[in-house]
Amino acid sequence: MPAVTRTRYDALVFDLDGTLLDGKARLTDRTKAAIARVRALGYRVVLATGRSLGGTRPVHEELGLDTAICCYNGAWIGPRDGGEVWHYAPIPDGLVVPVRSVEARARFLFRHHREHKWTGPIGSAEHRRIAAWYTNVREAQPAEHPQNDLLRVSMFFDGHAATDEAWATLPPDARETLHREVFPMSIFPEFEDVSLVLCEVQRRGRGKAEVFRWLEEAHGIDASRVVAVGDQANDVSMLDGAGLAVSMGNGIPTVKALADLVIGDHREEGVARFLEDEVAA
Repeated sequence: MPAVTRTRYDALVFDLDGTLLDGKARLTDRTKAAIARVRALGYRVVLATGRSLGGTRPVHEELGLDTAICCYNGAWIGPRDGGEVWHYAPIPDGLVVPVRSVEARARFLFRHHREHKWTGPIGSAEHRRIAAWYTNVREAQPAEHPQNDLLRVSMFFDGHAATDEAWATLPPDARETLHREVFPMSIFPEFEDVSLVLCEVQRRGRGKAEVFRWLEEAHGIDASRVVAVGDQANDVSMLDGAGLAVSMGNGIPTVKALADLVIGDHREEGVARFLEDEVAA
């Protein structure tokens, strides 16, 4: 018997990397067809990702979705054209200066401002590879970088210990107001050979669970009627608040332990198989 039916659920929310996208960070034809099928059944399909708006837009367009995008781990929710933003939660301007103490310890960094990512002069092959991976990158001297209205600062370190040491340089009130996500770049297919660790700093909030407020306000859909699918630590708040929490087979142990259901690996079209086998009218 299908786990998901229209009598119980109204919306499906998907993470992207490690979840909806395959082992090459692409949408497969099978996944696109499965998404089209559940939309035809009447489910609303929403993307909730740690990516920027620019990094999410191509996937949203490829799927032909008409829902808002939840990006930057819930700090930005709005239409894919960037207009009429429903939720916007940048780093408080007063904390940009303290964050410099963390930035100073990074190998290199990107400041996310509106549609652009600002970085310093590119001086290494790894820096160049990551700048090419991001969208809308602007290379400039640090003094020319935006000093306010930052959605995120992405910093790259040589290991987890280095991120902890850098984070510890922030004053306690800054650490209470800000949130960090730390993960190895090797989780991304394009960087399996890279040993760098990414530390993303942004304003503390509800994370991807912010998408439930939008679904309730825009469509009258309660969180109990939402299926959420993810694989990493930044999906925990979303999975914890969903009516049905689904972990990918490649999910981290914390996500699997929280989930009501564990499905296949993203490299084996786990989402497509789940939608085909477990989602009905």
